[in-house]
Amino acid sequence: MCGIVGLVYADSSRRCEGNVITKMRDVFAYRGPDDAGLYLDGPVGLGHRRLSIIDLGGGHQPMSTEDGAFSIVFNGEIYNYRTLREELIGKGHHFQSQSDTEVILKLYAERGEACVHALNGMFAFAIWDARRRVLFLARDRMGVKPLYYAVTPGAFLFASEIKAILASGEVSARCRDEAVAEYMLFRQVAGPEGLFRDVISLSPGCTLTLYNGKSKVARYWSPRPAADQPAITYEDARQALTDLLQDSVKMRLISDVPVGTFCSGGVDSSLVTALASRIKGGAVNTFSIGFDEPEYDESAFALMVSKQYGTIHHQLTIGNAEFSDLFPQMVWQNDEPLNFANSVQIFALSRLAKQHVTVVLTGEGSDELFAGYPRYRIPGMAAVYRRIPAALRNVVKLVGRLTKDHRIAKLDRYASCSPDETLLYNSSMLRPEVVAAVYPRVMEAQLEYRLSCLNGTEALGGDDVARVSLLDQECFLVSILNRQDKMSMAASIESRVPFMDYRIVEFANRLPAAYKLRGGTGKAIVKDVARAFLPAETVDRRKSGFGVPLDRWFRSNQGMGERILALPEQATTEVFDRVALRRLVHEHRVGTHDHSELLWTVLNFQQWKETFHC
Repeated sequence: MCGIVGLVYADSSRRCEGNVITKMRDVFAYRGPDDAGLYLDGPVGLGHRRLSIIDLGGGHQPMSTEDGAFSIVFNGEIYNYRTLREELIGKGHHFQSQSDTEVILKLYAERGEACVHALNGMFAFAIWDARRRVLFLARDRMGVKPLYYAVTPGAFLFASEIKAILASGEVSARCRDEAVAEYMLFRQVAGPEGLFRDVISLSPGCTLTLYNGKSKVARYWSPRPAADQPAITYEDARQALTDLLQDSVKMRLISDVPVGTFCSGGVDSSLVTALASRIKGGAVNTFSIGFDEPEYDESAFALMVSKQYGTIHHQLTIGNAEFSDLFPQMVWQNDEPLNFANSVQIFALSRLAKQHVTVVLTGEGSDELFAGYPRYRIPGMAAVYRRIPAALRNVVKLVGRLTKDHRIAKLDRYASCSPDETLLYNSSMLRPEVVAAVYPRVMEAQLEYRLSCLNGTEALGGDDVARVSLLDQECFLVSILNRQDKMSMAASIESRVPFMDYRIVEFANRLPAAYKLRGGTGKAIVKDVARAFLPAETVDRRKSGFGVPLDRWFRSNQGMGERILALPEQATTEVFDRVALRRLVHEHRVGTHDHSELLWTVLNFQQWKETFHC
């Protein structure tokens, strides 16, 4: 786990200076506190910060082949590197280290750009071919590791984090105004182009080749299942998923440094903890976070899992004041506004974990693969809702207003939408009419990338659960994975995500919806797998979502409450309606309405603009 940067000047006669690469590289020294390196070749510069995980004494980067033909900077872990290493030795390759970095380098020398197909892991790497003067970038299939690039008239730049590209002086921090509406609706911008103008994210499962000043992006993998998948019984699927998860966890326990797990008490992280404990055979370090508010505190369930498996458990409690103090730093760490408040929790937990381990396994990704969110039920319910009489709809709407259930409001809104519009907006965090109160331009949202991800999913035979799942995987999940990466790396901790093994992703996307959503409950097959390893209290309890009590904290007179009180006067007037914000803050503070989701969204955007001077 590391941080990588690079720069290629368009003018081949211009020399890349080491101080430029060093400035880019060291802006995220926390990603690699153990080692640092540079590679310079005329107009080309590569930089690397290393967090040593495999082959602690070797593996220095940038790493070059013996003849100097190829040089690499690599961020991530290749879990099948030992098998690949043996195959390459059999073909006559010689190795100078025990690192997975050298395996990628020799694999590229053997197979060229096709090397990515053989890799099982999380990765973002760049290889400079000094002979052909070609730069090759690659990102893992699900986008666990971030990789950004920028193209200017004078240079091509890439880095693990956006702030490193900005540090080069070649790219200025500017807001891409046309993306703000999408951010306000979904709390993240999907696709290669984000909130920063001129900075592009290499999409998951893609490579980029730079040659003679021209860049070409190619997709080498997609999560979409092939047509005519063979049928599988539920019992066979449950056993197959069990085997895949066990193998995935086993692979992700490979390390030359201590490994632990984030165990929140939810079914996904608890299952990962249970499997890791069984495979490792010894006491595993586990980490959880709690709150003083009982409805947000999952620590009792985490302790239950810890007691069952005899883990060395570490628990942290974070309050309003500490959360507020960490918030601005976390926006900077994330490069973009925080989509979820629990980003701050992940950093705090990572900081605690760093005192005991260097690697943690987490449960991210299960919800998007196996229909774990309540919203996966919405499209099917909307189809039924459209058919009921208007009088009955009025009763349902009344119930929604009395219970303040936003899902009922969603259903009513979708009654007049097309099925595809229902799918598209199903993952929005806020309804357009809610956002419009402070940001009238929300109706101008440009959602072409999201629409492109939805197109073609009709071939799934009307399976709306599968369509929403794929849309989430291609639009929403990458922000969750990047959040996990950046918050943990801010504390120099490597996060590994067993559910994101591409074999599990491909398997999950072949399963029928009935195996995931049963009796109105999501992740049915995951829970059935978990029953063999966990107590029923953990498996069957209501999903809490690793939440944060923002609604209460915003009503307090300290911490986040102070930030919300100051928000209307600080808000950017060319974006937000200050008068409307004052009203919403007042309504929330006196308790007549819960505007915490909207206020959190606005607060984050405002903090981002101030942090990066956009």
